[in-house]
Amino acid sequence: MTTKDRIIEEAFKLFLNNNYEKVSISDLEEAIGKTRGAIFYFFKNKEEIFNAAIETYIIKKQAPDEKFDFSDDLSLEQFIYRYVKGINTTMSQMLSLSVVNIYKQYFSLYLQASRIYPNFSGIMAENSVAEISLWKKVITRAIDTKEIKKVDPMHYATLFRSCFLGLAFDRCLTYGLDTEELLTIYMDLYNQLRLKK
Repeated sequence: MTTKDRIIEEAFKLFLNNNYEKVSISDLEEAIGKTRGAIFYFFKNKEEIFNAAIETYIIKKQAPDEKFDFSDDLSLEQFIYRYVKGINTTMSQMLSLSVVNIYKQYFSLYLQASRIYPNFSGIMAENSVAEISLWKKVITRAIDTKEIKKVDPMHYATLFRSCFLGLAFDRCLTYGLDTEELLTIYMDLYNQLRLKK
């Protein structure tokens, strides 16, 4: 890991556990084990460090093209399994940081980012639209190939995405998202839509 990457990772951990305003440069020096000069060799100020942490650990990790292994020929059932696998991969990366109650802290940091990171809300809204578009594309293909019955693709794309978001938010104050539970819900939905052969 490069020094810059280490600064970003340690800063991310600090910002997860503390409000942006409470994290000092001294805190960063202590967490990273580097001097102010070494930190500011890579970054102009604390806001730039915060933004790099948000870019690396939230924006990129939540971007559909980074998170999901997608191809145009996937069945809806295949996509569901890949979607959950992508969530598991992201969650494993977050858990590897060894932050206590990372799920709760992650949502808190997400809200901070909406105040501090330039156009964060717009970027995350674009990610959401892109993810729903993936679901819609897969559902439309599943209808066309007679994998599932005719339904409103946009309605079900939103429903599948909302199941993930709802469970993630609902569980953030306790033990975090259980992807096995999410997969069970997805497969129940899928089986209700599937055409019997």
